[in-house]
Amino acid sequence: MNRRKKRKQEPRQLMLPGVASAPGGTAIRTERIGPIKRARLVLVTTPTTRRRFLAGTLGWVSAAIAAALGIPAAVSIVSQGFRESDLGWSPVARLTKPEPGEPDLTVVGEPVLTQFTSLVQDAYMKAAPREAAIYVVNRGDGEFTVFDVRCTHLGCPVAWEKAKGRFVSPCHNGLFDIDGRVTGGPPPRPLDQYEVKVENGVLFVGELYQVNDELQRVTT
Repeated sequence: MNRRKKRKQEPRQLMLPGVASAPGGTAIRTERIGPIKRARLVLVTTPTTRRRFLAGTLGWVSAAIAAALGIPAAVSIVSQGFRESDLGWSPVARLTKPEPGEPDLTVVGEPVLTQFTSLVQDAYMKAAPREAAIYVVNRGDGEFTVFDVRCTHLGCPVAWEKAKGRFVSPCHNGLFDIDGRVTGGPPPRPLDQYEVKVENGVLFVGELYQVNDELQRVTT
């Protein structure tokens, strides 16, 4: 009786990254594809559409600017438009009947404490939102005065005393009337004011500026 010879099993070749196995167990070294070559392969094998071309072009241009000028300089160029003015125009509130949580700016002759969101820009960072506290005085006939809440002495926030009709800085007892003039204490000048405009029933504030004792704008 003939016995079948058992087939000798060949040892299994372990697979390593970048190494393929040929018939017979001989290792064949293959080239590992890096990220750059992989990206080139995708660009060659993937059909190029108009959107893909524009996106790729923008990416390479951005990279070239960052490499040539440095990241801070590139950001500065992209963000140049934000620095055309200190604050731009920021909405404060509607001048109609307020919704819950909104300031009532329909009251005439009474300072209303509120705030607005402005954009602050420096040399290297994007414009960042900042909450700025203000007092809004409705003068009637569509006229408004908007004061910065900071005392012109050391920057302490002032409070409106309705009974005495004045702004008071509690830090060093600085006193201002409803027009922002200094009536007592160490403040060197009246309260600073914001540029004001009304569009489509909304009050906007612009650049912060100083005034003299006659409440005339001071050019700095």
